[in-house]
Amino acid sequence: MGDVEIDRHALESAKMVLDQALLSYRMRAEDAWRRDTGIGDPCGRTLLRVMAENAIGAALMRARSEDEDAVAVSARLLDILESFTELDVSLSADWDRGYVADLA
Repeated sequence: MGDVEIDRHALESAKMVLDQALLSYRMRAEDAWRRDTGIGDPCGRTLLRVMAENAIGAALMRARSEDEDAVAVSARLLDILESFTELDVSLSADWDRGYVADLA
């Protein structure tokens, strides 16, 4: 296994870990958003409920923003991985095994 293959394997592993973490992050953010705050409206708690829901909404917006950044990183990793194929083709083009054997 050459250096290029090792680096490609490391990048593929990193992308897979990132994508799995991103999925988990999305699920938790949506779960937090959809979950009942447990704060109802009796006895003038409307303001407390609104404040709690606004804080949860702000957290969800931040999570979505960070989600977009993670998607961009994942897409860039995919671009890099695709360039490995081009690199393999360009390195193997015009390869003369006899020339290498002469150097050995």
